Amino acid sequence: MGNEISVNPDRLEDLANDMVTRLSRIEDEYRNLHMELAELINSAPAEYRHCFYHVGDPWGTGNQLVGQLSEMEIDLRMVANKFADADNLVGKLYKLYEQYGAMTALGALMTKQLAFYGLGFTQFIKNADGVFTYKHMAALQKVTDKIDETKKLGTMTRAFLSPLYLTSKYKDVQLADLVHKKIAKYLPDDVINYTNSSKAIYKGIRKNTLSAAKFKTFAQTGAKFAKTNAFSTIALTGIMEAGGMGLKISENYSKYGNNPDVLKRENAKAVGNAVNNTVGISGGAIAGAVVGGALGSMIGPVGTVVGAAAGSFVGGIVGEQAAKLTAGIAEKGAILFKEPIHHGVELFKNGFEQAGKAIDAANKGIDMVNKQIKETIADPIGKVKEIGKGISKAKDTADSLIKGAKDFLGEKLSFF
Repeated sequence: MGNEISVNPDRLEDLANDMVTRLSRIEDEYRNLHMELAELINSAPAEYRHCFYHVGDPWGTGNQLVGQLSEMEIDLRMVANKFADADNLVGKLYKLYEQYGAMTALGALMTKQLAFYGLGFTQFIKNADGVFTYKHMAALQKVTDKIDETKKLGTMTRAFLSPLYLTSKYKDVQLADLVHKKIAKYLPDDVINYTNSSKAIYKGIRKNTLSAAKFKTFAQTGAKFAKTNAFSTIALTGIMEAGGMGLKISENYSKYGNNPDVLKRENAKAVGNAVNNTVGISGGAIAGAVVGGALGSMIGPVGTVVGAAAGSFVGGIVGEQAAKLTAGIAEKGAILFKEPIHHGVELFKNGFEQAGKAIDAANKGIDMVNKQIKETIADPIGKVKEIGKGISKAKDTADSLIKGAKDFLGEKLSFF
């Protein structure tokens, strides 16, 4: 006997779908029983109503049974999805690409930050007490000051850097500092304050002079440092997760459009997972930025900035893994609100259905590519021969078409 176990993910999914259909029937049944029992009690003479006091509650018992079966359905579909993922070679390659893309993005950010500091656009200076201050390159400071003096040009420049820089929060921030923030993600003052407070903490630990005041300052500057990173991190993660949620809902319409009970549950799960991932990944990235910045501060403000970028990336990965642990809880919670979620999703039904058709076609293409890859791995020599035959046949067909075209044109244009 072989050591491998063959499992058909489609069969597992069919079982999960069948379970949802039965769940829906059970829900309808216990609700009807509950209503009929209530009507029976109300219609009975008052002196006999006490006879029903010890009759079981169909609603509570049925709801408990449905809850247990619902958890079984979630587990069953999760197993089916894991088997499907394991069998999807193209999907595995895409996941490698995702990790590669994330590493590339991290490298690009750090390279941009280091180039900015390496060219001296912003310099950090340590005074005699070991406290850091900063100054911008003279040319940068002079140009940005001139731009700030012209209100219209200053507004256009700030909007070009980021529309957020037009808000009241940044109205008193000099343009040179905003250029730093655009490249380094943080205002110079935030970097300086967090670096100084971090170094004070390290010094306090080494010399056993750690005080409540130092720790309070560290917590305050760290909170501001985290807040600066929080908005962009949550916004970016939310946008990515919303996109993934939309694709999943579109796929659900394609797969379960004729099965409303399954469609409602799967769309609710998609929404629950998107919220769960946004919270988990964003939380991890924000905490990672704070920790990475504190560790990087040992080599100065530049280390704080670069360390925060690395920490945010690592924290995001940790948050993603943590989010997987709470995915089941998020799905169960979202299923409780499947009806209102379904009504909201239905407002965009046509768009999801159209997108679902495209996703269905893409999935079929992926299945075909997976089949070709597996056949090639199983018999590479035979596959090469098959491809060679296909190319030869295509060439013969093309030659025949060209010859036919020449003959046709020769006959039709023979009067020239």
